[in-house]
Amino acid sequence: MPIPTRTMKKILIIEDDPVMGRVCEKLLIKHGFAVALAVDGAAGLAQLTEFQPDAVLLDLMMPKTNGVEVLKRLRAQEAFRELPVIVLTNACVPALISQAAEAGANHILDKSKLNPVAITELLRGLLHVGAKLPTLSINEPLQKLG
Repeated sequence: MPIPTRTMKKILIIEDDPVMGRVCEKLLIKHGFAVALAVDGAAGLAQLTEFQPDAVLLDLMMPKTNGVEVLKRLRAQEAFRELPVIVLTNACVPALISQAAEAGANHILDKSKLNPVAITELLRGLLHVGAKLPTLSINEPLQKLG
């Protein structure tokens, strides 16, 4: 991982699939982000305070602590209430997706339709917007890129 500079935006990836985690990590580093990778929700929560990310890419279905629980714990901390969180999931369970939206996900993306360029553009947009980011409502469908 490159040493973050003041101008580099830091992204914490919380993903239990090692292939998906490494793909996201390499993609984001290639596009100029500083990246930390956590292999499950518990490890991701532990890295939040130390790494101080500018945004989080979060898998929804993980062992130990799932993505919804991570979101709830993250949003319960004052320092991370406004932190942009993009949920990446293969889950086809509408209730779980709704729970992620209710817990404070800013965007929910379908991994199977993920466009690598689009995810970097989404992150750039989220990190350059000064206004408060909208949170998905429980009635909003899974957002897809591509």
